[in-house]
Amino acid sequence: MNDKTITVYNAHKGSDGKDIWKRTVIYGVEYHYSSDRTVSQSGAVIYTPILTVIVPDTADFGTKAYIDAVEYSKLSVDEIEGYFTFNPRGNKDIIVAGECFKEISQEYKISQLQADYQKSGTIISLSDNTEGDLLKHYKVVCR
Repeated sequence: MNDKTITVYNAHKGSDGKDIWKRTVIYGVEYHYSSDRTVSQSGAVIYTPILTVIVPDTADFGTKAYIDAVEYSKLSVDEIEGYFTFNPRGNKDIIVAGECFKEISQEYKISQLQADYQKSGTIISLSDNTEGDLLKHYKVVCR
């Protein structure tokens, strides 16, 4: 188990006030990709992809460490190199299932990333289950 990989893209305000994106590859996770279908009041079928990720606290974060979203937002651009977060608040942070080498830039937008990778989504919820004695992990849901 826990033999899958994800790539997290964190948005951070640069010194010019514009978003910059930092990529973190995490090994040793589990994820499940599914979809939800609902019907709107007009009768249209709405398809919503859902990516649910379980990240054990023993996963391989490379040289980075997890930090909560509030603390991450306080870091300088130089300091964020050593950290990553799962931020459901800003509706900007993205997870891609698998290892992704794309870098977000003026030429390659986040919308292009999501169009290129079906198994991806914006982080909408986070459950931090790392304070118990057993099975410490983060559960992250993306749409």
